[in-house]
Amino acid sequence: MGALYRKKRPATFDAVVGQEHVKEVLRAAIQKDRLAHAYLFSGPRGVGKTTLARILAMAVGCEAGPEARPCGTCAHCRRVREGTHPDVLEIDAASNNSVEDVRELKERILLAPVLAPKKVIILDEAHMMSKSAFNALLKTLEEPPEHVLFVFATTEPERMPATIQSRTQHFRFRRLSDEEIAARLREVAEEEGLAVEEEALRLLARAAEGAMRDALVLLERVLTLDERPVTRAAVERVLGLPPAEAVAGLLDALLAGEVEGALHRAEALFLEGYAPRTLVRELKSALKERLLERPSDALVAAILALDEADERLAKDESRLGLELALLRAHRALARTGAPVPAPQPAEEAPKAEKAPPPPPPPPLEPERQRPAAAGLDRARWRAFLEALPAPLRAVVREARPEAKGEKLVLRFPARLKFHIERARAEQARLAPVAARALGLGEVEVAVDDGEAEPPPEEDEPGPPEPAPAPPPGKKGLLADPRFQRLKEIFGAELVAYEEEPLSDEK
Repeated sequence: MGALYRKKRPATFDAVVGQEHVKEVLRAAIQKDRLAHAYLFSGPRGVGKTTLARILAMAVGCEAGPEARPCGTCAHCRRVREGTHPDVLEIDAASNNSVEDVRELKERILLAPVLAPKKVIILDEAHMMSKSAFNALLKTLEEPPEHVLFVFATTEPERMPATIQSRTQHFRFRRLSDEEIAARLREVAEEEGLAVEEEALRLLARAAEGAMRDALVLLERVLTLDERPVTRAAVERVLGLPPAEAVAGLLDALLAGEVEGALHRAEALFLEGYAPRTLVRELKSALKERLLERPSDALVAAILALDEADERLAKDESRLGLELALLRAHRALARTGAPVPAPQPAEEAPKAEKAPPPPPPPPLEPERQRPAAAGLDRARWRAFLEALPAPLRAVVREARPEAKGEKLVLRFPARLKFHIERARAEQARLAPVAARALGLGEVEVAVDDGEAEPPPEEDEPGPPEPAPAPPPGKKGLLADPRFQRLKEIFGAELVAYEEEPLSDEK
């Protein structure tokens, strides 16, 4: 018996999971006899590119009527599925990518088809062909014989020459959703007489990351288990994933501020053999589920911190790297100060009280609870800044904030014209963030005639003194206002200045 993903490869359009935008166009072209001479199928691995290319080859010479093509059962379709049809050439472009290979292909193309109305040439991993090989194929692709149909399949369409792409009909395949993959796995499990719990199917679908072929490969590993029905715990063992209960306990400790408890749990899982990167990814997945249940800025900040740690762990999967990832996530939760959606169990409540309290949390729904608008404290202003996108945060932090009634007033020095214009343009964007973090429903941008005082989050009082004007007679870089601004930001002092020619020409 062959591999499960080959055994369950679809033979008709209806059997293909997803990719409706591709199937609909190809079906219509087959029914109306308006097939193009060349197609380009691009997308992630395992989403059906080569499968649909073979189905298209079946439909070209299928013995059924136009609306039923391909049937998947006639002699032509069976030969294509078995790889024995003389008029269907499936070529691995990764190992046949030279000019000589293209020259041999062109000679075979000139021969008339033997059994089917057309010859179908499927070039898998087409982006691996050399530039000279593409150039050798270009003329044939531009003026192909009427009995030839090309199908290029690739995971990297950006590496395909524009001259090739412009002569093909390009279809971009998408990743499959977890629901689509789980539904197909359920059908395959029933066909194989295997009982699998729903949670186990969802875990397999999530581990496949949108690739149906990868999901079938994982399911084949589960088929070897003697346990019936197959549970989520069994799938976790097969995939080498930490138990969901252990991940949930680690997450609860982290959200409760129990840093020491979270580190102990992570250490225990590490000593059991689970990779730090795997633990971080499972923790991100658990945080995502909590976030879908109830949105929270705190959870978003923790996910972003773990995502950055995931990239670092790709280079160093050590115990220290795992501990640093958890500490960064805890710091992100504390800095955000937003309420955590999942309440702690009653028996763990005393432990949570021992942890240092985070800054006063801003309300998720300001219309239900607004903080006092008499003034702004450092923690709330910092939470407001952290909730802004980085480019907008860099602008707003130059302002001196004030709370007047239900309004947030941002005062900028008159010299910061760019910051003033940008803040005014983004007032509508700033207002909802100010409402959530500060309880102030309106934002006003004001201009001070003199120098502004430092914003509350800065520890050092006062901005640097304005840089002196450039020496008289100097032009170019010194007269550039951007240069003056850099000196102002970093508090630099011009010590020496010398202009050099752009080239050696006299």
